[in-house]
Amino acid sequence: MATVEKSTDQAHADLEEVCRLLSEGKRPTDPELLRRIEERANEAREETLRLCGVQEIAVDIVREMRDPKV
Repeated sequence: MATVEKSTDQAHADLEEVCRLLSEGKRPTDPELLRRIEERANEAREETLRLCGVQEIAVDIVREMRDPKV
């Protein structure tokens, strides 16, 4: 449980830092900050793939746009 809380606290701190920088018109450039953000994004993507599998929603939409059933 402590790991989850620490992870959540770090994610919250990272979010606040990104928001602060953006509000000042700056881009986040700290390599450690960017590494943590990318790591969490990859974990979320992998978890979504594990839970839901590959979703080919765009394929269906493009096919429907090309050949609408009127």
